[in-house]
Amino acid sequence: MTQGVTAVLTAAMLLLGVPPVTAQTTTERMTVDELIARALTAHPDLAATRLEVDAAAARVRQAGLRPNPMLDVAGQKALGPDNNVMVGVTVPLDLNGRKEGRVGVAERELDIRRAQFGERARRLRADLRMKAAELLATRRNLATTRELLEANRRAVELVRARVRQGAAPAVDENLQAVEANRLETNETTLRSRADVLLLQLKTLAGHPPEAPLDLVGDLAAVEALPDQGDATRRALADRPDLAVARGEAAAAAARILKEEAEGRWDASVNVGYQRQQMGFGVMGITKSGGMREVEDTFHYFGGGFTVTLPVRNRNQGNIAAARAEATAAQHRHDLLDLTVRQEIAAAYAQHDGARRGADLYQRGVLQVARRNVETIRQAYELGRGSLLDVIAEQRRYIEIDAGYTEALKQLYDAAAEIERATGLPLR
Repeated sequence: MTQGVTAVLTAAMLLLGVPPVTAQTTTERMTVDELIARALTAHPDLAATRLEVDAAAARVRQAGLRPNPMLDVAGQKALGPDNNVMVGVTVPLDLNGRKEGRVGVAERELDIRRAQFGERARRLRADLRMKAAELLATRRNLATTRELLEANRRAVELVRARVRQGAAPAVDENLQAVEANRLETNETTLRSRADVLLLQLKTLAGHPPEAPLDLVGDLAAVEALPDQGDATRRALADRPDLAVARGEAAAAAARILKEEAEGRWDASVNVGYQRQQMGFGVMGITKSGGMREVEDTFHYFGGGFTVTLPVRNRNQGNIAAARAEATAAQHRHDLLDLTVRQEIAAAYAQHDGARRGADLYQRGVLQVARRNVETIRQAYELGRGSLLDVIAEQRRYIEIDAGYTEALKQLYDAAAEIERATGLPLR
């Protein structure tokens, strides 16, 4: 009944030209840090990595289980009355550190999976900050272009009035219109690029393109960075990719112990029962003097053990391979250790240079360029100078402001690179 009434009301509103009321979706505005925090909890790739950690933990439990006993059942039936039934149980003993070897390898694999989760989170944080920097830099250029576009639209009317009054040549009106159109074209291009970058940022953060999400904030520099020496020490101890390399070296060492255990002797214990029924096809006399067939049933209980003797195959090849893999893993760890030190030093040097460049723009370039534009525009409005001077100075200001935006982006990227290189989240 309710659905029918709703349909009638909707049809009536359409006939009357009244648009139906639709639910409005509120756009969620998030800072870069909030976006990163959301991605670290809900990103599909990290969710998959968490399941890989769970799978590795399950393999640790599996490695700790002993081999199952084996039940043997057999029987024989002759053409005559004879038959034989045998039941046996064999229990592998799993001796000489075989279980410890399996568990050791599985535990090291679990350590690797946990470190890989941290490594993917580290890279995701850095990638999100870099992409956010592109978006924020584009929006800053867009804001500058919009500001100048509005000023030039107002200038079109002013120049047109001056031309009509004979205070300026007719060509000035065309020049001002062309400049306004050029700025409008740039504004459209920058707005489109900002929309594309936002879509890319959403995808990188694990959100669908249609998600009502927007990024807020600016290219603000990090106020305080950790001391380089302290950051290097902490990175060498805690950076996830180094933890992965250490885990791979430890896993290779654990595989040596496992392969050595597999090459030692092992044994299994077996117990059994046999029921045998036999007859001879002749008649015999019982104690009471009666006659009966000569047959009987025999019961046997036994036990024993089986020993695997490592005489020919002592697992020599697998042991040698595991030792070579352990040495290679240690070399890779040593190389990564050097790489981490270099990355941190380069990141701090890049940040120092970017900060000096941004400070120079802010103190000695950008404000002067803005004042020059205003001064030359006012001079033109007072009848001094030409419109070409105004346009040239305005374009120079756009170039300088874009350079300042790039300097801010480089400073932001340098801080993100320090975060990536050290593995320490920055605020």
